Amino acid sequence: MSGPGILRPALALLYPRRCPFCDGVLGLCTRCEACEKEAAALRLPVPRLAAGDHHFGRLAGAAALYRYKGCVRTAVLRMKNGGRACYAGYFAAELAQAVFGCTLAQKRGIITLKTPPPLARFDLVTPVPTARGGARGYNPPDRLAKPLAAYLQTPCEPRALQKSRRTEKQEGKNARERLENVRGAFTAQPALAEGRRVLLVDDVITTGATAAACAEALLRAGALEVFAVSVAETPLSS
Repeated sequence: MSGPGILRPALALLYPRRCPFCDGVLGLCTRCEACEKEAAALRLPVPRLAAGDHHFGRLAGAAALYRYKGCVRTAVLRMKNGGRACYAGYFAAELAQAVFGCTLAQKRGIITLKTPPPLARFDLVTPVPTARGGARGYNPPDRLAKPLAAYLQTPCEPRALQKSRRTEKQEGKNARERLENVRGAFTAQPALAEGRRVLLVDDVITTGATAAACAEALLRAGALEVFAVSVAETPLSS
């Protein structure tokens, strides 16, 4: 057996999977019984988001798993700011199954792809970028995009999209202010985007302003279409 094949089970024991909602150790379990009820109540019955609930601009569409409330909000904030970037792998697996129809298998705490998505819809996966990776030292959408791309058997290219100027935080701004804050804030590489169907990955879609601005940059660079996915969403009316 190769070195990596030996290391994976050992690493799973040293760094066991945790429930993103309560931070408890999952080990070989697929779900956390303590959090399952609340998480299920926040799960969207249909992942595809309604255009009237968000500003999509030129996005071909968007999908998310949860409402950004309760234990889901806690999990996302832990993933973004609480040193739990590993939760991105949990949510990437959920996105692969719920949105794209992948079949995954778990053995000894390790999740692997069993059946790929029925349709190879995208040519490229790219995360929403942050300036210099953000103060946390990593970009949460990037941590989501890489395992999701692996499940979808699609190339992941973080360099396809860059943040071209600093922006203020979106929190606390209304829909109009959010749209203005990120207008023209992103650029895309034509060499990577041109002629490609792009899957854009983010952690939360609120107004849709950031995803729409990213899509605009990718389409200007020659992308054929851009579809966005995220862990959670907050409708404009919330």
